[in-house]
Amino acid sequence: MLHNEALVQKLIASVRLFEGFTADEARDFMAHCRVESHPPGQRLVMEGQPGRALYVLLSGSVVVKRFSGVCEHELARLGPGETFGELALLDHGERSASVECAETVRVLVYDRDGMLWTHAQAAKLYRNLAIMLASRLRDADRKLADLAEQQAGNIALARVADQQ
Repeated sequence: MLHNEALVQKLIASVRLFEGFTADEARDFMAHCRVESHPPGQRLVMEGQPGRALYVLLSGSVVVKRFSGVCEHELARLGPGETFGELALLDHGERSASVECAETVRVLVYDRDGMLWTHAQAAKLYRNLAIMLASRLRDADRKLADLAEQQAGNIALARVADQQ
Protein backbone atom coordinates (compact mmCIF):
# COMPACT_ATOMS: atom_id res chain seq x y z
CA MET A 1 0.00 0.00 0.00
CA LEU A 2 2.61 2.56 1.00
CA HIS A 3 4.67 1.96 -2.13
CA ASN A 4 1.71 2.24 -4.50
CA GLU A 5 2.85 4.58 -7.30
CA ALA A 6 -0.69 5.80 -7.95
CA LEU A 7 -1.02 6.81 -4.29
CA VAL A 8 2.33 8.63 -4.41
CA GLN A 9 1.19 10.64 -7.44
CA LYS A 10 -2.23 11.32 -5.88
CA LEU A 11 -0.65 12.63 -2.67
CA ILE A 12 1.72 14.91 -4.57
CA ALA A 13 -1.14 16.26 -6.69
CA SER A 14 -3.83 16.66 -4.04
CA VAL A 15 -2.32 17.00 -0.56
CA ARG A 16 -0.98 20.44 0.31
CA LEU A 17 1.58 18.89 2.66
CA PHE A 18 3.29 17.26 -0.34
CA GLU A 19 3.31 20.31 -2.60
CA GLY A 20 6.68 20.58 -4.34
CA PHE A 21 7.76 17.07 -3.30
CA THR A 22 9.34 14.78 -5.85
CA ALA A 23 8.01 11.24 -6.14
CA ASP A 24 11.13 10.00 -4.33
CA GLU A 25 10.60 12.45 -1.46
CA ALA A 26 6.94 11.40 -1.14
CA ARG A 27 8.00 7.74 -1.13
CA ASP A 28 10.58 8.49 1.58
CA PHE A 29 7.90 10.17 3.67
CA MET A 30 5.46 7.31 3.15
CA ALA A 31 8.10 4.75 4.11
CA HIS A 32 7.82 6.14 7.67
CA CYS A 33 4.00 6.04 7.71
CA ARG A 34 1.33 3.51 8.41
CA VAL A 35 -2.22 3.32 7.07
CA GLU A 36 -5.07 2.96 9.56
CA SER A 37 -8.83 2.53 9.19
CA HIS A 38 -11.25 3.80 11.82
CA PRO A 39 -15.05 3.55 12.24
CA PRO A 40 -17.50 6.45 12.60
CA GLY A 41 -17.46 8.02 16.06
CA GLN A 42 -13.91 7.00 16.93
CA ARG A 43 -11.68 9.73 18.33
CA LEU A 44 -8.32 9.85 16.57
CA VAL A 45 -7.00 12.83 18.50
CA MET A 46 -7.99 13.94 22.00
CA GLU A 47 -7.81 17.58 23.03
CA GLY A 48 -5.26 18.04 25.83
CA GLN A 49 -3.34 14.84 25.06
CA PRO A 50 0.29 14.91 23.87
CA GLY A 51 0.62 15.20 20.10
CA ARG A 52 2.93 12.70 18.42
CA ALA A 53 1.54 12.17 14.91
CA LEU A 54 0.30 13.93 11.81
CA TYR A 55 -2.63 12.45 9.88
CA VAL A 56 -3.47 12.65 6.16
CA LEU A 57 -7.05 11.71 5.31
CA LEU A 58 -7.07 9.22 2.45
CA SER A 59 -10.84 8.64 2.53
CA GLY A 60 -13.80 9.61 4.66
CA SER A 61 -14.25 12.71 6.79
CA VAL A 62 -13.58 13.86 10.33
CA VAL A 63 -14.95 16.55 12.62
CA VAL A 64 -12.58 18.82 14.55
CA LYS A 65 -14.03 19.78 17.95
CA ARG A 66 -12.93 21.89 20.89
CA PHE A 67 -14.29 21.90 24.43
CA SER A 68 -15.36 25.37 25.58
CA GLY A 69 -15.80 24.62 29.28
CA VAL A 70 -19.47 23.73 28.90
CA CYS A 71 -19.69 21.67 25.72
CA GLU A 72 -17.81 20.80 22.56
CA HIS A 73 -18.06 23.01 19.49
CA GLU A 74 -17.41 21.93 15.94
CA LEU A 75 -14.52 23.92 14.48
CA ALA A 76 -14.18 22.23 11.11
CA ARG A 77 -14.95 19.25 8.92
CA LEU A 78 -12.07 17.77 6.97
CA GLY A 79 -12.16 15.42 3.99
CA PRO A 80 -9.83 13.42 1.75
CA GLY A 81 -6.46 15.07 1.10
CA GLU A 82 -6.65 17.24 4.21
CA THR A 83 -4.36 16.88 7.20
CA PHE A 84 -4.59 17.34 10.94
CA GLY A 85 -2.17 17.03 13.83
CA GLU A 86 0.47 19.16 12.11
CA LEU A 87 1.52 20.88 15.31
CA ALA A 88 2.83 17.53 16.58
CA LEU A 89 5.67 17.89 14.08
CA LEU A 90 6.49 21.41 15.24
CA ASP A 91 6.18 21.33 19.01
CA HIS A 92 5.73 18.89 21.83
CA GLY A 93 2.57 20.51 23.16
CA GLU A 94 -0.86 19.14 23.86
CA ARG A 95 -3.50 18.67 21.17
CA SER A 96 -5.50 21.87 20.73
CA ALA A 97 -8.68 20.05 19.64
CA SER A 98 -10.23 16.61 19.32
CA VAL A 99 -10.77 14.91 15.97
CA GLU A 100 -13.57 12.38 15.54
CA CYS A 101 -14.47 10.22 12.54
CA ALA A 102 -17.71 11.40 10.90
CA GLU A 103 -17.72 8.22 8.82
CA THR A 104 -15.32 5.34 8.20
CA VAL A 105 -11.92 6.83 7.44
CA ARG A 106 -8.56 5.69 6.15
CA VAL A 107 -5.62 7.80 7.27
CA LEU A 108 -1.91 7.92 6.58
CA VAL A 109 -0.24 8.34 9.98
CA TYR A 110 3.21 9.89 10.35
CA ASP A 111 4.75 9.73 13.82
CA ARG A 112 7.03 12.58 14.87
CA ASP A 113 9.69 10.05 15.95
CA GLY A 114 10.03 8.94 12.32
CA MET A 115 11.44 12.29 11.21
CA LEU A 116 14.62 11.51 9.33
CA TRP A 117 14.92 14.19 6.66
CA THR A 118 17.53 15.76 4.49
CA HIS A 119 17.71 19.56 4.75
CA ALA A 120 15.98 19.94 1.37
CA GLN A 121 13.12 17.63 2.36
CA ALA A 122 12.71 19.30 5.74
CA ALA A 123 12.62 22.74 4.09
CA LYS A 124 9.76 21.66 1.80
CA LEU A 125 7.86 20.02 4.62
CA TYR A 126 8.17 23.00 6.97
CA ARG A 127 7.33 25.47 4.19
CA ASN A 128 4.16 23.51 3.43
CA LEU A 129 3.29 23.27 7.12
CA ALA A 130 3.74 27.04 7.48
CA ILE A 131 1.46 27.69 4.50
CA MET A 132 -1.18 25.30 5.86
CA LEU A 133 -1.07 26.81 9.34
CA ALA A 134 -1.21 30.35 7.95
CA SER A 135 -4.33 29.41 6.00
CA ARG A 136 -5.95 27.99 9.12
CA LEU A 137 -5.00 31.11 11.08
CA ARG A 138 -6.64 33.31 8.43
CA ASP A 139 -9.79 31.16 8.63
CA ALA A 140 -9.80 31.49 12.42
CA ASP A 141 -9.37 35.27 12.12
CA ARG A 142 -12.39 35.44 9.77
CA LYS A 143 -14.47 33.38 12.18
CA LEU A 144 -13.47 35.61 15.11
CA ALA A 145 -14.36 38.73 13.12
CA ASP A 146 -17.76 37.22 12.26
CA LEU A 147 -18.37 36.37 15.93
CA ALA A 148 -17.37 39.89 16.99
CA GLU A 149 -19.84 41.38 14.47
CA GLN A 150 -22.56 39.02 15.67
CA GLN A 151 -21.89 39.95 19.28
CA ALA A 152 -21.93 43.66 18.44
CA GLY A 153 -25.28 43.17 16.72
CA ASN A 154 -26.65 41.31 19.73
CA ILE A 155 -25.50 44.09 22.06
CA ALA A 156 -27.14 46.71 19.84
CA LEU A 157 -30.40 44.75 19.80
CA ALA A 158 -30.29 44.38 23.59
CA ARG A 159 -29.83 48.16 23.97
CA VAL A 160 -32.76 48.86 21.69
CA ALA A 161 -34.88 46.37 23.63
CA ASP A 162 -33.86 47.99 26.94
CA GLN A 163 -34.87 51.43 25.66
CA GLN A 164 -38.40 50.31 24.88
